[in-house]
Amino acid sequence: MSVVKNTILEVVYAVIPMSVVVIVLQFTVIWIPMEMFYTFLFGLALVSIGLILFLIGVHSGLLPVGEMIGSALPRTGKVWMVLLFSFIMGFAVTVAEPDVWVLSGYVTQASGGAIPQTSLILAVAIGLAVFVTLSMVRIVTGWSINYFLIAGYGTIFIVASLPFVSEAVIPISFDAGGVTTGPMAVPFILAFGVGVASVLKSKTNSQDGFGLVALASIGPVIAVMVLGMIYQIPEDVEMATDQGDYTLIGTLGKVSVALTPLILFFLFFQFYILKLSAGRVVKLLFGVFLTLIGMTLFLHGVHVGFQPAGTEMGQNLGDLSYNWVMIPIGFILGFTATFAEPAVRVLNQEVEKVSSGYIPQKVMLYTISIGVAISIALAMARILYGLPLVYMLITGYTIALIMIFFTTREFTSIAFDAGGVATGPMTVTFIVAIALGFSDVLEDSNPLVEGFGMISLVALAPILSVLTLGLLYGAKEEQND
Repeated sequence: MSVVKNTILEVVYAVIPMSVVVIVLQFTVIWIPMEMFYTFLFGLALVSIGLILFLIGVHSGLLPVGEMIGSALPRTGKVWMVLLFSFIMGFAVTVAEPDVWVLSGYVTQASGGAIPQTSLILAVAIGLAVFVTLSMVRIVTGWSINYFLIAGYGTIFIVASLPFVSEAVIPISFDAGGVTTGPMAVPFILAFGVGVASVLKSKTNSQDGFGLVALASIGPVIAVMVLGMIYQIPEDVEMATDQGDYTLIGTLGKVSVALTPLILFFLFFQFYILKLSAGRVVKLLFGVFLTLIGMTLFLHGVHVGFQPAGTEMGQNLGDLSYNWVMIPIGFILGFTATFAEPAVRVLNQEVEKVSSGYIPQKVMLYTISIGVAISIALAMARILYGLPLVYMLITGYTIALIMIFFTTREFTSIAFDAGGVATGPMTVTFIVAIALGFSDVLEDSNPLVEGFGMISLVALAPILSVLTLGLLYGAKEEQND
């Protein structure tokens, strides 16, 4: 019961602050049609209930499966088997990640169907699977995460600079790396990695416990850029106004297909390696069933409520004569979404533990929340004034990669994992929709180029914040020595 209670509180804390801000904006600035506003509230209810059921299912069904499989694989004594199933697991869990489905739906809408949703999901899943496998190589070998991060981000910026990579794909690519750190992929990958590391009895468990997500999220960025070489996107593409005829049954069918690889993955290990009791299997499968229902309600709420209402809100703000107000509104939305995000609070606890209490949780909370607020305000300014995303990201990640040589490996791993904690459900599902609508009505603005990229800036802010605190912590230790 404690898991259910805590999950309900987590979702309520995550949803209420953002909802209050949106309601205030509706009756002061935005004024979308009341029928659409009621649809937003209905979507909000579906998203909240769906997220509660989804998270309960993940904790009771999928997390134990991830840790058991991660513990069982190394006992086979075959490294190739660990790596092979790391790839399969990474692929299966990404296909079932709700945030990936949400982003891919927005991309298909903004590209007018030029980038198919299924192709984007598969590209993201393959990219993450490859880098999850590389993460397992790091655990097995004990190599420093710094080398992997430098090589990974170096590859990203080299590929991004190639002349045949479409400009429109670059913001989507970086956003794809951010959405893979969602409520499905992160817990499962971490549980899987903890299981592997515990059996290998790594001497650097505290360091191996972090960094898995950071490395995994590099793969989708590269994979989507490669996808952009395959699909030639017209420069005059227009955002689709018809968002499709979504039904609850149709969404349930898609989610069932998405979860099938993960279920088959578990059943294979159950029959050949785990051999759990019938009672335990039934309990785990019930958790998977809750995940199925929760993800269905979540995605349906996004489709029928968040997506149309968010787009309309962004368009209304863009039509204002004082549309610069979107910048402070972005700051407020970013702060409230991050300040209430449960994953951020979990990260804060870990940093306080690693720093032996020197960096209090409140300091981390305000630092990350303000950093994300600034990043979303910057994303809105980019849409409004056409600021170049690539230069922002290159500057930010170059600073981060330089900083890792002046802080501890623990802080480096935590910092890059922190890039995913701020991209919570409200940011991915709702603020992105507002950004798309905002960019759609601005003159000389392409929603496919300017409408995306916000998630990548949000993911960068906590990295710089935690690394900065790591430097301050290191300086304090030197003074004490």
